[in-house]
Amino acid sequence: MKFIKVILAFIGSICILALTGCFFLPQEDEYLQPPLRAPDRIEYTTTPVVRGSIIDELRGTGHVAARSGITVTFGSISGRLKALHFNSGQDVEEGDLLAEMLNDHLLEALERQEIYTRLAEIDFERYRRSGTKLDREATQLRFRLSEIDLEKAREAVEKTRIYSPITGRVVYKSNIRENDYIEPFMSLYSIADISQLNLRLSDDFASKVPLGAKVSFVINSNTYTGTVVQVPSLNPGDAVDKNVAVIEYDYVDNEDIILGAGFTVYYERGKADDAIVIQRSLLRHDGNRSYVILLENNVPVERNVVLGIISGSHAEILEGLSDGDLIIH
Repeated sequence: MKFIKVILAFIGSICILALTGCFFLPQEDEYLQPPLRAPDRIEYTTTPVVRGSIIDELRGTGHVAARSGITVTFGSISGRLKALHFNSGQDVEEGDLLAEMLNDHLLEALERQEIYTRLAEIDFERYRRSGTKLDREATQLRFRLSEIDLEKAREAVEKTRIYSPITGRVVYKSNIRENDYIEPFMSLYSIADISQLNLRLSDDFASKVPLGAKVSFVINSNTYTGTVVQVPSLNPGDAVDKNVAVIEYDYVDNEDIILGAGFTVYYERGKADDAIVIQRSLLRHDGNRSYVILLENNVPVERNVVLGIISGSHAEILEGLSDGDLIIH
């Protein structure tokens, strides 16, 4: 019996020690949950879709020019220059002396021939009254021969002179100087007929505007209208002004239409009112596809669009957008 008690006491001690050891084990740390945080809201810069007007307008520049003119030369004659009598910008009358070659020897020959002709005429008058028939005939023939030589002397002098063939304005003068050699057919002057003027275009606008187009143009802050009557595509290939478009004006103040004056011209190719119009900077392109990015329920969404009139900074949207849509920049 005593042995049994000892055994029970031993077992009880072991249990007490086991229970006591549990209090000496390290305690696990409690896991801390991370704090909950709402995601940041993305802010977008948007532009609402609105309606407005748009104009597809071409703009160009040009100058006032003469409808006709002429270039002045000595033709096949060559020689040395004596003088050019007019400067660029000066008005000339038909028949004005424009230029001369050195012709002093010809002038001297002409003067001598004029004297010979006068002497022959005096002899003829003297013998016509009192001479014999043969004297009269001889002096008459000498007088006639002298007149022929005089005409030749005058023609020789005139070949060294150029006269203005029209009334107009000098728009070009050669820079040749006195005593310089003049080649055959060298251009010395260009004279424009300023009684009939038109408007000429030679920039990119000239090749884009169609024949018969109605245009407006501004000269000296005044606006006028006109019609395109000549375009580069219909000009002959060998034309001097083959790249030029010409505008005939309906009416213009004579003080504004001055030879050489510059102007700005406008051609309206298309116009739309009450249309959806957006800035071209909002458009995106992928090949032939045009689209914008809309904000729908705070989410960016691509939307394909069909374009209409396109101006310098804006575009008309025919399909794809509705009033009030928000376009993301």
